Order: sequence, then C-alpha cells, then structure tokens
Amino acid sequence: MRAPPGPCASLLAMVLVGLGACSSQGSRGPPSSDVLVTKVTDGDTIHVAFGGHDERVRLIGVDTPEVPWYGAKGECFGVEAGLYTRGRLGARRVRLGFDADRRDRYGRLLAYVYLGRELFNLTLVRLGYATADPVPPDLSMATAFAAAEREARAAGRGLWSACPASPG
Repeated sequence: MRAPPGPCASLLAMVLVGLGACSSQGSRGPPSSDVLVTKVTDGDTIHVAFGGHDERVRLIGVDTPEVPWYGAKGECFGVEAGLYTRGRLGARRVRLGFDADRRDRYGRLLAYVYLGRELFNLTLVRLGYATADPVPPDLSMATAFAAAEREARAAGRGLWSACPASPG
C-alpha cells in the first residue's frame, strides 16, 4: 500500500498547475480577469474599467491607420478600423493578456485583447484593418501577426485594397 502524497508533492502539483496557467499563447502571465471596454479611441486603442478606474489600453503588436484627430487628417482606412473595433469591442467584456512590457512611453497599458477565445489583435491584422507592428520586447505573437499580414495583403483585404499606398 502506498503512502498518501506529502506536503512537498502537493506543493509541487500546485506550482505545476500555476505554471500551466501562465503559459497561454500570446501572454506572459495569465490574462487579467474580465474587464469592460468603456471607450474605443481608434482601431488599436481602447479604454477599459480596470482596477476601479479607467485605463487606456494600446493593443500590442498591431498598428491601425490613424483616425482624424483635432483637425489633423486621418490615414486611409483609419475610420473603418476604428468603427470595426468599436463595433466588436465597444461596451463588451474582454480579457487582457500581457507580454514583457506592461506600459508604453505614453503610459498606456499594453495588452493582447481577447474576445472570448479570439485574439482580437490578430483578427485586426488578418482582416486588413491593421498591419503587424512588432515592438521589442513584446514579440511573443510577432510571427503570427506577420503571417496574418502576409495573408491579408495577398488576399487584398481591408487597407490592402482600399488604400492606394498601403504600408510596407
């Protein structure tokens, strides 16, 4: 007859389970608890209710064209990207996943945004609303974003067919 596992075995099991939770693709550390999107600024910047206050979030690894802002002319497909993000994420609950850096130089929280099981950052690139924008050290999804951009460009999706001088 075997003796029941001791405290060391139980501790090891808890550590291994915890490590498994931290290894989700596109995220260093487990995604946060669900947050509510309170505002969509443009295609790649949202605001969420996080930790009892409003937090500005920049989507990691992607770049959408700019929208018109305070008299400045927007970029081709910027309005469409912003409307798409607003339609998909506005007033919805999402999960945030993080990479190496938590904040950018403007103080925005840097995150992968999950809508259910969908990585929304990747969807933006795949549908041609954004380009891949790898910024070290936040590179855990850079390969997937680059592949999605090649696919969108080849298929002429979104900005790749709508804009006369598409990026890249």
